[in-house]
Amino acid sequence: MQKITFLLILFITTLGFSQSLPMDFEVAEDDAWGAFNGTVATVLTDPTDSSNTVLEMIGAGVDFDGAAITLDTYIDLSDDANNTISMRIWAPDATLRTHILKLEGGSTGATELTFTTNMMGWQTVNIDFGVGLGTEYPIMVIFTDSTSGNTATGTYYIDDINGPNGAVIPVDPIPMGPAPIPSNPDATVYSIYNDTNNYTTTFPVAYSFGTLSGELDLDSGAAVNNALKFNFAVAGWGQGEALDDVSSYGFFSFNYWASAGTVGFNIELISRNGGAGGPVTGYIYEYGGANATIVTDSWQTVSIPMSTFTALGFDDVNFFQWKIDPYQQSVNNAGIVYFDNIMFTQTTLSVSTTTNRELSISPNPTNDIWNISAQDLEIDSIQVYDLTGKLLINDTNNSSNARIDGTTLRSGIYIARITSGESIQSIKLIKD
Repeated sequence: MQKITFLLILFITTLGFSQSLPMDFEVAEDDAWGAFNGTVATVLTDPTDSSNTVLEMIGAGVDFDGAAITLDTYIDLSDDANNTISMRIWAPDATLRTHILKLEGGSTGATELTFTTNMMGWQTVNIDFGVGLGTEYPIMVIFTDSTSGNTATGTYYIDDINGPNGAVIPVDPIPMGPAPIPSNPDATVYSIYNDTNNYTTTFPVAYSFGTLSGELDLDSGAAVNNALKFNFAVAGWGQGEALDDVSSYGFFSFNYWASAGTVGFNIELISRNGGAGGPVTGYIYEYGGANATIVTDSWQTVSIPMSTFTALGFDDVNFFQWKIDPYQQSVNNAGIVYFDNIMFTQTTLSVSTTTNRELSISPNPTNDIWNISAQDLEIDSIQVYDLTGKLLINDTNNSSNARIDGTTLRSGIYIARITSGESIQSIKLIKD
């Protein structure tokens, strides 16, 4: 970013930044470029101006090499009179060089344009996109020395990318902590997905199908406790193997965490009825509606009797695949749901539990300090997260009384995760 005055920069810095336009590479959020196809992308001090910071891109000499960033605010190209992306770019020589700016992830598909540089040093380019484009482009991609057959190489510096912002991109909810740890004995479990117990009998995954939205480690400490993330507005996901006999197990068990508004999900067990060569048939249990009440924003433990599936015709001697789908197999039944400890069990799923003692926080709302009181409970640590799941405060205490200093936080809603021994409680904080 070319500096105007120190006071102006200081004022802007106090407001905070996000991954939106304009992008000047003066804040950490602008560093999140991911390079591909051999390109090297690094945010560093501008070699031509030590008071400036820029994105350095070193091309790899292949047709389509570059770097991309996922924004938290959509680029909106729907206004035909205001759909230009501009940037400053430093080129190494006066050779005519061709590059590509591409915007991806929009509901109307991706759009891209080539642009050129033709002089050594800094120049400003304006990439004017066409008419009839969309409002929601969350991903920006810059290709260096690109187009088919273009294998040139070069080192470039990028700065001051600007263009029309649209709506803030909704952030998927994230649980404040991991699922509980199962305690069923090893001999009674057939584990499909679990990473906190070393169960002997495990599902021999041969392939997966559908769309999984991610696998997240939700343990804030050194331990690992992953969960599978499903976005039912997109699709379901499952796995398959050869054939397995699961007739000795009485329940299909799992833990789930559902976002607000989730109406349910489908659990599907698939068998090759009659054995190898037999018909592949799925048997669905709708978890939600008349069958179950969805509890949101906390981990829940579920064990569905296997008789539920065998009564539908599931061949438990020839288990073949499992899948979790949107409720009633419709992506209109949206929801973000995390799953862990997916397993066949001989008895209902047993998990480690602790009793949460009473905590009080006051005042709430506040504009500076939250005071925490916990009767007969020693607080070990306090983490405060924003609603995107970003950790903002990480404090350790050894007292039944503690406080959270929120003077540096902006007005809004936050989540406090308070740990005492094995007890973890999450409490909503409101900052005036």
